[in-house]
Amino acid sequence: MLALDSLVTDLMFRGDAQLDQQQLIDALGGPEVAKQRKLLDPDMLDPRMEMELSPSIPFRRRNERRLMIIDDSAPLRADPQEPVVPVDLRPAKEALIAMCEALPIKLGRLFALGSWGDAVLVARSARDLRGVCLIAWALDPTVDIDGKRRASQLGRAEFEAKIMAYEKRLDELDEEDILANLPPDVAVERRGELIIVDVLGPDGSWDQRRSAELEASLAAVEQFSTFPGAPRPKAAPPPPPPPPVAAPVAPAAEPPAVAGPPLTTAELGGAVVLVFPAERFDLDIAAALGKRDWDHVIKSGDKLSGAVRDRIHKDGAGWVAPLEFLSEVFIDGKPLSRPAFDAGARAVVGDVRAIDVHFPRFGPVVLFDVPGRGRFVSSVVGRDAEVAALVQR
Repeated sequence: MLALDSLVTDLMFRGDAQLDQQQLIDALGGPEVAKQRKLLDPDMLDPRMEMELSPSIPFRRRNERRLMIIDDSAPLRADPQEPVVPVDLRPAKEALIAMCEALPIKLGRLFALGSWGDAVLVARSARDLRGVCLIAWALDPTVDIDGKRRASQLGRAEFEAKIMAYEKRLDELDEEDILANLPPDVAVERRGELIIVDVLGPDGSWDQRRSAELEASLAAVEQFSTFPGAPRPKAAPPPPPPPPVAAPVAPAAEPPAVAGPPLTTAELGGAVVLVFPAERFDLDIAAALGKRDWDHVIKSGDKLSGAVRDRIHKDGAGWVAPLEFLSEVFIDGKPLSRPAFDAGARAVVGDVRAIDVHFPRFGPVVLFDVPGRGRFVSSVVGRDAEVAALVQR
């Protein structure tokens, strides 16, 4: 049984790697250290299990082995929903670097089991750093080949064309371009042929919200070429700045408009619940909710009072959102099907039924099937009847 919020040292090997058991044990720190860890080979699992647990396709090719070293001696946080991991991960970072130096590793990383985002990335090429950060783009069924989000899911042919373009997208930026996109507060270090990138704080703690910024900067989806694979042209050096002139004082900018209908809120059991319209909910928002990144979720144009915003930032909030397809959620490591829902769902009120499922990039949620209104997912547990009444208003 794997414990959520355990620290994972993830090793992806080169395709030509010849793995020696003794060499691997030595790299882990010896047999005593190896006994204290769980070693998971994702290739021994159902591929759908890896997709739910920690997807590596299409970055990892068929002949490239993967090993996940899981330290489940203690969870990283008292509450996995908290965005900050208050543990000094610097020793784990150094151990990861030592493994990458000693073994034929293509890419190594540190992350928390069940959460999206990496605390440390180690690779031998910037191309591989970008490649692992483009997994989210490649697997998101609502983002097209050009990196633009759609209101509905891509067709099968469009999705397959995007996967086929994955390798070509990696050829568009060179190492200088990729590393130049990193935020200034991200730590970048070279040790021999290794490139080490991390978002750890000065005390070794890890704010997962910075991992989202790291992934977006390395993926650089906004810099995709019009034709997949076409190298991005180098920008001409900027002209010398003109002599300074006194600029008129600009009027205060209007707050940015909300993309789509505004959020609404409700009260359930004394807690705030965010009610999402379909146009405002996707995998990125789910990941932000999991990290309690409220600034990414709530926009300035949303009609929430200052008091409600303060409560959300202080105490958090539940949420409920529409769901289009049953297969967007998982149960027992598999996409939910209609027969599985009918077999496991519980009656709520009237014809409303509910079932506990896993939502990618967030975690456990409750799925509701409401006749005449559709399907909904909610982070609120133990209040099925109240949530059902909320979505039927």
